[in-house]
Amino acid sequence: MDTMAIAFDALDAYVEAQMQHLNIPGAALAVVEGDRITYQHGYGVARFGGETPGPQTPFFIGSLTKSFTALAVMQLVDRGLVELDAPVRRYLPWFRVADPEASAAMTVRHLLNQTSGLPTMAGELVLAEDDSPDALERQVRGLATVKVTRPPGATFQYCNLNYNILGLIVEVTSGESYAHYVQRHILDPLQMAHTYTSKTAAQGDGLALGHRQWFGNPVPAPDLPIPGGSLPSGQLISCSEDMAYYLIAHLNGGRYGDARILSGAGIDEMHRGAVDWLVGDTSMGRYGMGWVECDMDHTKTFSH
Repeated sequence: MDTMAIAFDALDAYVEAQMQHLNIPGAALAVVEGDRITYQHGYGVARFGGETPGPQTPFFIGSLTKSFTALAVMQLVDRGLVELDAPVRRYLPWFRVADPEASAAMTVRHLLNQTSGLPTMAGELVLAEDDSPDALERQVRGLATVKVTRPPGATFQYCNLNYNILGLIVEVTSGESYAHYVQRHILDPLQMAHTYTSKTAAQGDGLALGHRQWFGNPVPAPDLPIPGGSLPSGQLISCSEDMAYYLIAHLNGGRYGDARILSGAGIDEMHRGAVDWLVGDTSMGRYGMGWVECDMDHTKTFSH
C-alpha cells in the first residue's frame, strides 16, 4: 500500500470516528491538490435507510454560501461596477437602518467583512421566513427599524443580513437576479452541474435529507422552510465534487481549467483576514470576505 493510500485510510477513519461522536448521519468528502481532485469518498447515508452519499449528492452548504456572494461582489468590483469603499447608498439609495449616521456610513466593505454594526440576532429575525418573489428587497427595506449595536467599521459581528444586502447589490448592479447571476458567472464556468439555487431542483437530483439536532440526536427535517430572501447568506445547495472545483479555482488565483472567475488580486483580497473574530476571549481567526484566515500549527489556512 502506497503512502497516499495510507493517508486516505487514516482520513476515512478520522471522519468516521467524528461522525459517530457527533451523530452525523451522512457526509461526502473531496481532497484537492493543486488543480485536481485526488480523493473522493462518501460516508453514512444520504437519507434514512438510503444510499451512501456520492461525490454528486447535493447537500445544503449553509453559510459557505457567503463566499459565493463575496465572489459575485468581487467579480463586479473587477468589472468596475462596484467599489468596495463606496457607501451602500450608492447602489441602494433608499437604504437605511434606524441610525441615520450609520445608514450613510455603511460601505460594501463593511458588509463583506461583517463590520457593518448590524447585530447577529437581527440576521435571525428580520423577515427570515419571507419567500415572496421580492423577498430579498423586502428584507433589506425592513432594516429601517433595526438598530446597529456598534458604529460601522468598529468591530466584527457575524450577521446574515450583511450578505443578504450584498445579494441585493449584486442584483441591482448586474441587472440579474441573484440566483441567475450566480448560475451564469460562477456555477456554469466552474462546471458545477450539481449545485442549485432551488431546493426543488436539487430534490430532483437526490438532495440529501437534512436533519436537526434534538438532545444531541439527528432528527430528519425534510420540510424546513427555505427563506428566499436569505439565499445570498446561506441557502445554496452543492456537492463535494462541485465544491472541489470551486476550491481549485480559489487555490489557483481564480482559475479552473480554461475558466477564470476572478482576478488573482481579487481572490487574495477575499481570503485576507481583515478583522479579528472573537467569541469571548477565543479567537476564531481573522474574517475576510466569506472566508476566515487562521494559523494552525504554523500553517496558514483559509476556511469557513
